Amino acid sequence: MGKTSILLVDDDRFFREALGEFLKEQGYEVRRATDGLEALAAVRDEPPDLILLDLIMPKVDGGRVCRYLREDPRFQHIPIVIFSGLSARDIAGLPGVSADAYVAKGPLQIVTKNVLSAIQHLEAHGRSIPLDESVYGYEGFRPRRMVGELLSLKRHYDLLLRTMSEGVLEADEEDRIFYVNPAALAMLGKEEHELIGASLWEAFGPAYQDEVERAAERLRSESTSKRQEVVISLRGKLLKGIFGPLWDNEAYRGLLVVLDDVSY
Repeated sequence: MGKTSILLVDDDRFFREALGEFLKEQGYEVRRATDGLEALAAVRDEPPDLILLDLIMPKVDGGRVCRYLREDPRFQHIPIVIFSGLSARDIAGLPGVSADAYVAKGPLQIVTKNVLSAIQHLEAHGRSIPLDESVYGYEGFRPRRMVGELLSLKRHYDLLLRTMSEGVLEADEEDRIFYVNPAALAMLGKEEHELIGASLWEAFGPAYQDEVERAAERLRSESTSKRQEVVISLRGKLLKGIFGPLWDNEAYRGLLVVLDDVSY
């Protein structure tokens, strides 16, 4: 029987490397991902036996990764262990989050012990463990206030985007889609899981690949470019797409696309 394969997902490089090396020393096969987009690509490429998942990450957070995997029949059987500075019950109450164990983040020497206990318990007893038997490291635990505040701000931001009548897509510096709001999904006639991680042009179809890629390249290479406009005929609708660059000081971080139905 081969080694248990684990996908470790965390944007904290020190934590990711240190925990990964610890698990290798325990006899596990470990792959690493730095954010939710990388995690989804890694799972689709080669499904692991178990996933260790941070909750607060850039691009696609751990909650969304968990939801996408639970909605996909190919991957919904994979055990997921979430580690976070939030309490286990707060995490379990988040929409779409359905993990099999929860580990509190804290000092590395304590977290490694608790992560190993969670993995071994899942290996011995399988999934569907009651919540009170699947939490580790929460004795005397105090949720990190900053983590809670960040999550609250993110939920507020998500709520605003979800209620907009305009379609909104966000893509990273490699033009990979990491957010689509409901209005955009309705305009494009797509499901969310179809687009997350896909190239931006795939949202509009092969007929617009060159035009979308040219617009993205101009915004990426010319820091003075404020926006590009692309008109798209799709599913009997005429959509106007406004492509705007996302810059962090002088670093290009990706694109924001706002879609408006101008069929009338």
